[in-house]
Amino acid sequence: MAGTSFLDTVFRRRKKNSSDFITTGFLGTFEFDFETIRAATDNFSHVIGRGGFGSVYKGRLSSGEEIAVKRLFGSSTRNETDFRNEVEILSKLRHKNLIRLLGFCSKQDQRYLVYEFMPNSTLQSYISDPHRDSHQLSWEMCRNIVQGIARGLRYIHEESQLWVVHRDIKPSSILLDLDFIPKITGFESARMMQQGESEGESTIIVGTIGFLDPEYMRTGRVSVKSDVYSFGVTILMIISRRKAFSSGGQEPLIEHVMRCWNRGEAIYVVHEVMREQERDDSISEILRYIHIALLCIDENAETRPTIDKVLHWFSCCSTPLPEPTIGDRFLVEAETNRFFSSPSLSPGYSSDMSPTSSHHGD
Repeated sequence: MAGTSFLDTVFRRRKKNSSDFITTGFLGTFEFDFETIRAATDNFSHVIGRGGFGSVYKGRLSSGEEIAVKRLFGSSTRNETDFRNEVEILSKLRHKNLIRLLGFCSKQDQRYLVYEFMPNSTLQSYISDPHRDSHQLSWEMCRNIVQGIARGLRYIHEESQLWVVHRDIKPSSILLDLDFIPKITGFESARMMQQGESEGESTIIVGTIGFLDPEYMRTGRVSVKSDVYSFGVTILMIISRRKAFSSGGQEPLIEHVMRCWNRGEAIYVVHEVMREQERDDSISEILRYIHIALLCIDENAETRPTIDKVLHWFSCCSTPLPEPTIGDRFLVEAETNRFFSSPSLSPGYSSDMSPTSSHHGD
């Protein structure tokens, strides 16, 4: 893997002086000195996030720049692979709607990733935190967030020339900066495709239940259309403020949306606060976005739109939309339980450790 050779080269160049970092030669990504990381985080005292891979800490460099530091647990093969993968991919990507990796640190069996700090936490915190007023995200803000995520996906799918599939798009993988500009994070499970390659085989299914492309789960074939599916689910979550996967008796999100759609009652997908506060023209636009989201979660990956097509639909409101295909796309209980046994596929499990603020509400 390209990331392995890159990091092996860097790790052989251990620093022999007291400088804070050295450049790696990849778009300004640095290898930080461990003492710099420890001092910046006040000895890792300010935890702002936890997850299956480790913890995230808020810090401040001597320059005054605020940072978020992800410390990975232990030295498992998976953590090592994910660490190398994220450094390799994010070191080569720069886009307004992607999290910026400032650098990394490796000390014995400990691995650290250093990101820009996002003061408005994750998109998930605005959807599920009961202590947050739902109206804090107006439709205008939601629309800008949705379009920003789409632009970030188009960049990694087509424009970056790396042909990256993220494989775990969801609200907890979307960070919000001071101006609520969305930044895609969680690239440890991302996969770079070969030039001209439209899909690849995966022996291990990674992601989060409720966001997984059904075809990917059945066949192990992953493609950019897998991200389109997850993006569609994310749009529906933003509009409805409902969980993608429900185990508490609530109707599953996609089932709820499709039932409302089939009955001609798509308005009831929209969260009640948004329904009450938005104007009629905004409601019409929201209903169009629900329609687009249903096209994104088409069970057939071949007829699912590309992100570029989705962005066209966003910008050209007069363009007619195809009718969504409503089929039997819900996993049987046995299949769900089979995947549920994997930690990376647990409902709501965040496979990323997001560089979030102290307002983290996942």
